[in-house]
Amino acid sequence: MWNLKALAAFDARGHLNTAFANGEVTEVEKDYLMGLYQQYQANLGRPSAAMDGAGQRPELYNLVHDAYGLVQDNRRLKKLRADLKLLADYCPYCGFAPISDLDHHLQRGRYKLLSIFALNLVPCCHPCNSGKRRVPSDNPAEHQLHTYLESVAQFDFLRAAAALHPETGALGVSYTIEHCEGMSAELHHRLVNHLAEFDLHTKYAKQVNIHLSEQLFALTMAFEGGAYVLRNYLNGTAEAHKGNFGVNDWRTALFRGLAECDAFCNGGFKRALGKKIVNVEAVPQQAAVA
Repeated sequence: MWNLKALAAFDARGHLNTAFANGEVTEVEKDYLMGLYQQYQANLGRPSAAMDGAGQRPELYNLVHDAYGLVQDNRRLKKLRADLKLLADYCPYCGFAPISDLDHHLQRGRYKLLSIFALNLVPCCHPCNSGKRRVPSDNPAEHQLHTYLESVAQFDFLRAAAALHPETGALGVSYTIEHCEGMSAELHHRLVNHLAEFDLHTKYAKQVNIHLSEQLFALTMAFEGGAYVLRNYLNGTAEAHKGNFGVNDWRTALFRGLAECDAFCNGGFKRALGKKIVNVEAVPQQAAVA
């Protein structure tokens, strides 16, 4: 959901030469793979039959698929792995977990010829990598957004609605996607699907609980000036997070949502932070695909 800058001037042909230094893949086949890479980039990494690369000798698919083993520590393409993992401090899919894996944007099991293509490798956390679907959906409105090639930075779409339970005082936070002006129905649906596919409703609930527990002293100090000061503090914190992490970061949306919750700002936060965060179900969103 959140964009990363791709590796600058990476050498895809050089990666093929390094992986197949013993001539297992011919120069003609490398030319074909380079053409497939260009098509991948032109199509923004969307899944399609063309990305299967049908019509090549059967051995080529397994050779390229298995070459991903070289993109590991202490193997021939270890530098590619190291460079990719330096692109982000936190997983771009969830926005909080540390980088541990490389995800194949188009799944390696199906799109074997893209197994060592740098633009198809996204640094991410293990839970997000292991939790995504194994085969792309047949519905274009459920295609995973490409972290490098599809920018969504022009839209302010992530929202967090906060509420305190009337009986227990427990805080509930639900994340949704706002359909922004200029955003296609398909993109909106894909963003909504991203929350579901990576189980972010559940993951965010846990992170909110941890993050706000660390904020208790600051919230208490701000509240000494009353609800108005606390609300200003929450809005200011949202702006700080926006500057540091982006407008669609889960923390930016969280503090915006808390600032809009009267019960929280009127002192309810004291009781709420003594409770576990309740994972309020997301408001059902229907996005008709144009």
